[in-house]
Amino acid sequence: MEQRKRYKTYIHGFDENISGGIPEGNVVLIAGTAGTMKSSIAYHLLYRNALNNDISGMYISLEQSKQSLMRQMHNLGFGNSTKGKVEILDLGQLRLKTEGSDWMDTFKYAIEESKKRMGYELLVIDSLGALNLIAKFTEPRENIFRLFEWLKSMELTTLIISEMPVGAFSYYGGRDEDFLADGIVHLKMVEVGDTDVQRRLRCVKMRETDHSSTYYSFYYKDNDFYVTRAISDF
Repeated sequence: MEQRKRYKTYIHGFDENISGGIPEGNVVLIAGTAGTMKSSIAYHLLYRNALNNDISGMYISLEQSKQSLMRQMHNLGFGNSTKGKVEILDLGQLRLKTEGSDWMDTFKYAIEESKKRMGYELLVIDSLGALNLIAKFTEPRENIFRLFEWLKSMELTTLIISEMPVGAFSYYGGRDEDFLADGIVHLKMVEVGDTDVQRRLRCVKMRETDHSSTYYSFYYKDNDFYVTRAISDF
């Protein structure tokens, strides 16, 4: 059977753990608490694939303004060298004008029209919590299933950022989102010793992929992201 195309995350040491990258057409949750760099690694994936592979990507922000997100990514070293290949679409203001089913129609229309214009293959939606809040899904399981299937019908590989509460948790996105997503990448903060706090990353699941569920130490250095084997975890 022919293997699907894969998109590298460009997290050094991690792509090797997920058979080379995220399978084309997958819907993947990037889940974690505040400060774990979820938005940064999602944008980084778009940035590196545009820079290295000439693959276009769209980042849809439902909370953070475009200007704020651009400043954040510029400070990480992800500059303007991908202009025309990576775009940020700020849809947060739409919530002031329309909500519920009308908002979802506008949301889908924005994706369709921007894809016609750019022909992008990679999409980031930031965030799942904002999407649930604005869309006001009446039947979450059915609505999420239809959304995920629609994204796949658009021939998009999609990363959806999911903010998790600090402390004990039962789900990475939500009961339905966890089950329906093709992949889940989890980031967390752990205390190491008395004063140090480090980030950890692991692939919880990725369909059609042979992967380990081990947590890796995750860090940013010189405009790039890296994972290494975690010596200890607490």
